[in-house]
Amino acid sequence: MRASKLTRERAVAAQRRPAGVLLSLVTIIAAPLTLSLCGLERLDAQEASPLAGFSPSASSRQVEIEQRLQSSISIERIREHLKWLSSRPHLPGSEGTRLTVEYLQEQLESFGIPTETVRYDAYLPAPVSVSLELVEPVLESISTTEDRIEEDPYTEVTDLHPGWSGYSPSGEATGQVVYGHFGSEDDLQRLVDLGIELEGKILLLRNFSTGEGRKVANAQRFGAAGVVLYTDPAEDGYPFGDVYPDGNWRPPSSIMRRSINFLPFGGDPLSPGWASKPGARRLQPEDVPLPRIPVLPVSYRSAERILSLLQGPVAPDDWQGALPLTYKIGPGPAKLRLRTEMDNRDRPMLNVLGRLEGATQPDQWVLLGNHHDAWIYGAGDPSSGTAALLELARVIASMAQEGIRPDRTLIFAFWDAEEMLLGGSTEWVEDHEEELLEKLVACINMDSAVFNPDRPLSVAAHPLLHELFRDASRQVPDPRTEKSTFDIWLDLQNRFRQVPGVDGWGEFFDPTRELSEPRIFESPYDDAAPFFYYLGLPASDMYYGADYGMYHSIYENFHWMETVVDPTFEYHGVMAQLQGLVALRLANATLLQLDFANEAHYWKLAYQDLHQVAEARDQVVPLLQQALQLLDSWEEEAEALELKMKLLLEDDLASVPSAQLVDLNQQLNRATRDFRRLEPHPEIPAQRNLFSGSSFDFENVSGGTLPGLRFALDRGDLARAESEAGLYVEALRRRLEGLRRIRSTVRALHSGERPLSEEVKQ
Repeated sequence: MRASKLTRERAVAAQRRPAGVLLSLVTIIAAPLTLSLCGLERLDAQEASPLAGFSPSASSRQVEIEQRLQSSISIERIREHLKWLSSRPHLPGSEGTRLTVEYLQEQLESFGIPTETVRYDAYLPAPVSVSLELVEPVLESISTTEDRIEEDPYTEVTDLHPGWSGYSPSGEATGQVVYGHFGSEDDLQRLVDLGIELEGKILLLRNFSTGEGRKVANAQRFGAAGVVLYTDPAEDGYPFGDVYPDGNWRPPSSIMRRSINFLPFGGDPLSPGWASKPGARRLQPEDVPLPRIPVLPVSYRSAERILSLLQGPVAPDDWQGALPLTYKIGPGPAKLRLRTEMDNRDRPMLNVLGRLEGATQPDQWVLLGNHHDAWIYGAGDPSSGTAALLELARVIASMAQEGIRPDRTLIFAFWDAEEMLLGGSTEWVEDHEEELLEKLVACINMDSAVFNPDRPLSVAAHPLLHELFRDASRQVPDPRTEKSTFDIWLDLQNRFRQVPGVDGWGEFFDPTRELSEPRIFESPYDDAAPFFYYLGLPASDMYYGADYGMYHSIYENFHWMETVVDPTFEYHGVMAQLQGLVALRLANATLLQLDFANEAHYWKLAYQDLHQVAEARDQVVPLLQQALQLLDSWEEEAEALELKMKLLLEDDLASVPSAQLVDLNQQLNRATRDFRRLEPHPEIPAQRNLFSGSSFDFENVSGGTLPGLRFALDRGDLARAESEAGLYVEALRRRLEGLRRIRSTVRALHSGERPLSEEVKQ
């Protein structure tokens, strides 16, 4: 989906932050390990330093498991899965989705993984017909479909797949065209300040920067009659390289389809906050603030034709794009007639979930996720990830049948309706909220595996998981070189660090400084979002190469993948390995590998940033000094705990009863819940994470971290800001006290004493 991810506008804003806000993490000293298949040199398990979170004996076993996993992954099997999965369109609620769900369930069960298909209902969109016409100064049809490409057999049916926007209503709008840049509130206000009347106009807006849903909401608020969206080559096209079929960038007729839903929650629009099981209470569509004006996406070739007919003022310099003309604002004389006939109604969402029970700690869960729905063929988004996760599931299940079963339970989740509304994952989270808060260790999601291996690996993860991802990437080989994925990840990020990417770099990134380790965006998205934002739990998302031109077009098909992106499918194997290593290190860790010190550092950066924003507008962050003092204490306590745990692990835990070890891991897991709101935000109940807020949830202008506090300050609501500050300080105290209790437990176990928790039970 990528609709909830950091947009280009926020990426550029992040680049303008002071250099002092740049995150500086401790460089990992990775243990060299042997892995013959990848060209990376490893030592024998007995000679290697133990993996983080593992006792020496458990580390030796884990190294052997990882070697087995990596050598068993078959890129040919991934290729065959992808060819099948992308062989037909599979929009949510369609026959293609039904067949995809059957395939996923059959495959998982053939691996020996108990599997179920879980249904939820949702109000979902689908197109019937769309059209776009110039009615002035000439009468002319504007294409809403993409070109056929002779060598690409998947484009023989382009007429069956016009461009459309998810959740556009049915309707017709006729009006003069106004070019509105990215459609942000500032952009549209700028037009009004220039004396441009927007009431009744058709706005021509560029994709990226402001999210598509927000663009439409802004246009509607300013009185526009309709919206036409296009992707300018300045963001995605020939300035970056050869276009398809010769390269991986958007060709002139390509259309990017997106959902324009801009509700302050994910999941079914008609059941906010509760699971939309069949028969559950539902709202009426007219009672939900879905888009009310017709919207249609077109190619940049079609947009060029419209722009060529605009007169009026020349657009500002920073509004000019890469098309070969001078961008003018209008209005007119170009006038468009836009028609959309949609079939928006209730449809089933079908999640496929497989479960591999843990051997020793089955009540702690690690979830591996991906979504299976696609706009059309979806060979990149999401089916490359679906195929890689299927192969990973096969290998892990095969090892389990031979007695190499993970210690914690693994859940393999293939979600439905991610593209439209993060549907399947959100409904499942709402359905299993209490159980997940009790048992889930982390959600390791891979929305898609491979888009563009010439651009950096993209990882967005809870700060507790950053070092885990970097550690794991050191053990995954890069197919093109003798280097590790870690090294290539770092090389490519430094090469492109001053190029704003589709997904940005995170809140605290400084492009002027060379990176010494790969940058990880601190707030995950896609189907990791409900686990992170609503439950407040560790979650992550990833894919290889965020910037590519086939996104959500008919060209994002198997031919494109096999001829342009990953002809050998080796990068699919890389991503299966990375997801597998991260998940199995969480599943098998002697003590859960959670980096509380790194989390504290991110909180410090968030408070520092908020202080700078508030100071610039003569505001004061309430209780700032108390929060900073607590953060210093938290960081010190986390570092002391890490040292104590390392000493305990070095003793191989030979004298620690298994029940006490399970209890300690439960304490570590429960600590990750410290920053979930105990009570929902009064205005936006779907936002429960105190550290980071989704861009959908908060229309804040100054960033996404510390969302409740920042939201109040952005609004100038000082009373609310003081209330929120108290809530934040209370949560910080809760974290500090919790870490102290855990360290006391570890100290007691290391000294052979009975832990305090055991004394209480007695």
